[in-house]
Amino acid sequence: MPSSPLPIFHIPDFTPDTLDSSHFYYAGLKAHLATHKFIQRPHKHDFYIIVVFTQGKGSHTIDFKTYEVGSGSVFFLSPGQVHSWKLSTDSDGHILFFSADFYTATFSRKRLNEYSLFNSILEYPRMEIGSSQAKEIISFMEKINKENSQPDLFTKDLLRNYIDVLLLFFYRFKSSKASFSKREKLSHNQFQELELLIDTHFKKHREVSFYADQMNISMKQLNTISKHTVSKTSSQLILDRVILEAQRLLIHSELNISEIAYELEFEDASYFSRLFKKKTGDTPEQFRNKLESNSL
Repeated sequence: MPSSPLPIFHIPDFTPDTLDSSHFYYAGLKAHLATHKFIQRPHKHDFYIIVVFTQGKGSHTIDFKTYEVGSGSVFFLSPGQVHSWKLSTDSDGHILFFSADFYTATFSRKRLNEYSLFNSILEYPRMEIGSSQAKEIISFMEKINKENSQPDLFTKDLLRNYIDVLLLFFYRFKSSKASFSKREKLSHNQFQELELLIDTHFKKHREVSFYADQMNISMKQLNTISKHTVSKTSSQLILDRVILEAQRLLIHSELNISEIAYELEFEDASYFSRLFKKKTGDTPEQFRNKLESNSL
């Protein structure tokens, strides 16, 4: 295991000498897997990822949940998620990285959130697309590849627009399987905003009032949105995020329990351990030992 918390990769770790190596990356999946062996072990990224599989099979593990991989599988990962994969040698497709700053140079962060494709507990991080959808998606991936490999005037603007079109395609495909009223759509968008706020501030702020203030609504309204959307209170959502981060650190770092409690800004390590057991049924030590023994 790594020595402190998890390795967090940045886009320049993959592509140091390209058009905008700090904020954008595209590659054919087969070449990407062959070139970057270090990604086989669990790790984090500080950017958004879209992976489209055109062939191959295997599994993709994201935050302790394992998903089957096959032709037509699409995965969406947001900054901070832990993932690893086991793929057949013939696996191929397309992989795209972009930072929030790259996208928001043209489009709003709100727009990105409203697509609800990344890191939402409402959705699985996997989508299965058919041959007709795959044809559209692959055509845009090929445009991205061409523009990235042969940069010209306004290349970055075109790449941002291609990314947005891809997200629109995926969102339209997802939305075609479900319909929402205007009220449900508003509630959904507010929930997405809450998720983002929690993901950003969960270490320092575990009080519901903080998030209600950030969203300019009452705590009662916030809890109504949360309960209506996922049948959980806002405080439960905050605690879920804390526990997820604790699980990540227990499995993918060598920090001891006290150090993990400190990393998550608990003043009392014993309170952290009691809270973890109450939530998961295991003490932190038991959780770590179980997962380690299962990986042997």
